[in-house]
Amino acid sequence: MCRCACEGRFFARSGPLSQVSPVPTYSASVTGIVFSGSISLVIDNGEICKGAWALVSSAPAKNGDPPAANMSADWNLVYGQGYYVAHVLGNKLYARATLTGNLGTTLSVEFSNENNTRGNTKGVAQDNRGNVFKVTVYN
Repeated sequence: MCRCACEGRFFARSGPLSQVSPVPTYSASVTGIVFSGSISLVIDNGEICKGAWALVSSAPAKNGDPPAANMSADWNLVYGQGYYVAHVLGNKLYARATLTGNLGTTLSVEFSNENNTRGNTKGVAQDNRGNVFKVTVYN
């Protein structure tokens, strides 16, 4: 996972944005130290989306928190059938974030680094506009 300031990318893979030519790609700033941090990215029309990320195992749900989105289907859509069970589920280096934009966009984000090796952080994101993204983090 990210141990400093890292660069990330969000690539539209499904939904309305995946039909646009060229398909949008958004750059993200991912910061943090091992267990938690923040993500910031600018999407269409200059909307700024920000939020905190935390390892799933280190961020127990608080009373009143909504349940985490089930994104296993998004992992399989982006990386291939069975990927979530084989590479994400049960992984200690598995993080979630909810990003909120200043113009109403929300993104649920998950990322994982199954081998804890540099450049191996992969993820998915889903927004409230019907788009699914492949996420990469270069740590």
